[in-house]
Amino acid sequence: MIKSRIMSFTIRKCVFQRELHLLRRSFFNSTVLNGSNNQEELISESNADQQVHGGRKKLIRVAIIGLPNAGKSTLVNKLMHRSVCPTSSKVHTTMHKTEAIHTEGDTQIIFMDTPGLTKSSEMKTYKLSKTFKEDPENSISKADVVGILQDVTNVYTRHKFDKFVLEYLKNRREDTDLLLILNKVDKLKKKDALLEVTRLLTNKEDYPTFNDIFMVSALDGDGVDDLRNYLLDSAKEKDWEYEQGTYTDQPIEKLIEQTVRAQLMDILPYEMPYKVIINVEDFGVRDDDSIYAAVILDCPRSNYVTVMLKSNGFKVKCLQYHVEKDLRHALRTPVSLRLSVICSKSQHA
Repeated sequence: MIKSRIMSFTIRKCVFQRELHLLRRSFFNSTVLNGSNNQEELISESNADQQVHGGRKKLIRVAIIGLPNAGKSTLVNKLMHRSVCPTSSKVHTTMHKTEAIHTEGDTQIIFMDTPGLTKSSEMKTYKLSKTFKEDPENSISKADVVGILQDVTNVYTRHKFDKFVLEYLKNRREDTDLLLILNKVDKLKKKDALLEVTRLLTNKEDYPTFNDIFMVSALDGDGVDDLRNYLLDSAKEKDWEYEQGTYTDQPIEKLIEQTVRAQLMDILPYEMPYKVIINVEDFGVRDDDSIYAAVILDCPRSNYVTVMLKSNGFKVKCLQYHVEKDLRHALRTPVSLRLSVICSKSQHA
């Protein structure tokens, strides 16, 4: 019985991946590419270039942009095969640009994960830092490829680009490729909806022209390999910016802090996780390459401490477990974490 269920699941997944491939090919054959300008020839040319370069190093910088909660960090993690960009179910988990470095063979891909694109009015209302505007702009201007991630499950935004999103795209260079990446396609029951969304996003005069379109599930990984291979084939001969084995531009202490905050967003309600101050008090690497850290969660009010420590500190224990798990996946080494919850503004902390 179990074997038959596993086989059934495997068959469904293969069929689903095949559907995505056919949908993507169907769109390009009928809408975007004409005559000699087809995807097969583009790949052939890229492979020819790769043979000419031989063993020389190649580099490509990729900016992943999109609205909050579109799945940008999740996609970068899946492309990287490791959780270098903390994620949560709440908006604005990513507050500044992070560079994630994937090196494969002679090619290095630098993924620039950015805060969700936000209107100026929303930045003022929620008192967001300047990085929410500056980091996406800077990333787009430095990118060889810009990928716009569109959440196809959001019925209010999936079929359009707001004007402020198009304004961001004005920062890209003329030679920068533009990709449309439709995310969360596994959540759609009717796959024909993907073609309709694609048609709406590629047939307006004031919308940009895309070099390619990908339909992915960043969470499950469907379609992600196609995107990664496309980027590897698109890299140009150039010296690497990071040494072999480097996977993030963030210090480990900063990665720990960001991972704790992301997990706080999933265990604390409302605005609470945004107001807790996270301090990495102690950090080190043991002789066996394992990492230890002591982190203080400084709450603005004493009732935050009560929420965190109720039920014998259940939330703190869950937080520690999930943070250690994410960090192990990112750093590929054992991680032990000690969490302390205080309220420095309270005399009773």
